[in-house]
Amino acid sequence: MTKRTRHKEEISEDLINRLPDDILVNIISHLTLKEAARTSVLSNRWRNLWTFTNSLEFDASESLWNVGFGNLEQERSKYINWVNNVLELHRGSAINEFKVRFDLCDFHQSVITNWVYTVLGKRVQYIKLDLWPGRYGHYYTFPKEFYNSIESGRGLSGIKFLRCLHFKTVNVNGKDLELFIQNCPLLDRLCVDHSKTLVRLRVIGSSIQLKYLEIQSCYLMEEIEISAPSLLSFRYYGQAIKINIENVPQLVDVSIRGSHTFRVTYFVGPIISCFPQLKTLELDSCNEVYMQFSLFELPKLIDLRLRVTTPNRESLLGLTCIMKACPFLQKLILQLNDHGRRLGKKRQQFPKYSHQHLKVVELHGFLGRQFDVELAQYLFQNATMLEKLIIEPSRYVRKKVLRNCVKMLEAKVPHSVKLIVGSLYTD
Repeated sequence: MTKRTRHKEEISEDLINRLPDDILVNIISHLTLKEAARTSVLSNRWRNLWTFTNSLEFDASESLWNVGFGNLEQERSKYINWVNNVLELHRGSAINEFKVRFDLCDFHQSVITNWVYTVLGKRVQYIKLDLWPGRYGHYYTFPKEFYNSIESGRGLSGIKFLRCLHFKTVNVNGKDLELFIQNCPLLDRLCVDHSKTLVRLRVIGSSIQLKYLEIQSCYLMEEIEISAPSLLSFRYYGQAIKINIENVPQLVDVSIRGSHTFRVTYFVGPIISCFPQLKTLELDSCNEVYMQFSLFELPKLIDLRLRVTTPNRESLLGLTCIMKACPFLQKLILQLNDHGRRLGKKRQQFPKYSHQHLKVVELHGFLGRQFDVELAQYLFQNATMLEKLIIEPSRYVRKKVLRNCVKMLEAKVPHSVKLIVGSLYTD
């Protein structure tokens, strides 16, 4: 190391040490917990600074890949001790986020509940309990006493600071979630993933501040009812259910998806007709979806994502209906899934329609079939302002077939369009 380099490092170190503690704590809060703890060896001043971090993210999910059932309980004990030790050492008065990500279950109910009580006492804003995969099937459930405290308003004053709740492999029912929504005045984001007890959910109230609602893989779900004027985004993945949405003037992002047998026909019409303000829409498509688009218009939609299952791939004649219904669409993503089935043998011609605003198209799951090539050519011809066509090949496509398709497309693509092919093509 030269004298000049050593001198520069000494100046930098001196400048950092001149910073006040609150700024240093803010810097430390952007590190992982293990990285933050390592700063304690820098000097006496740094020894305890990390214990004031406002970000407590306990993510040990990667270690689960190497853990067999025989060693799972031992790893769980190590993880629990890690969280307990950090919470015991933590000296900060406030926590921005508390995230748990490890395979825990209802056998650890008292431990997990104590963690939640601890961080609520420090005015936590974001709680994420990701206990996937929840082996043995006993998902964590909040004890009844916890909900009684919320309902009575005694003992959980810190709940009023909550802004975000994310539960994965945590059993909650509709009444539980409604208690959180009604008693957390700042709550603007709620995500529930893999709950076995969630059947019905009502998100109703003019004073509710909820902006983002996401329900995933809750397979006993039957009904969702929403009336929330602040809601910006609603995302649902699961089986077919009854969805009632009203009084959502700010709703601009909707995603409704499920398994390859899931049909969204019953949702599309009401969504398109009632929410013309949508800017982003994601759907699992089927033949009837295109007819729904032909009846209405989404004048503000700029981003559309369709997951197209094989029975409907060759029915993309309706793409014209979509382009007409979304005159200002700028980005279109088609996920072309292949489940080994076909719908009809006769291939029809795509009707032409000149779209003036579509700039980016992505074709995911590209198999190099004649249909795939025709689809790409249709987009060349009808999206007059197209700038990029991005092809992400299916992992099942043969490289030789893909290369031949790409050569064919390169010969026909307009000079103004950049053709981008995924990494599989270049391997």
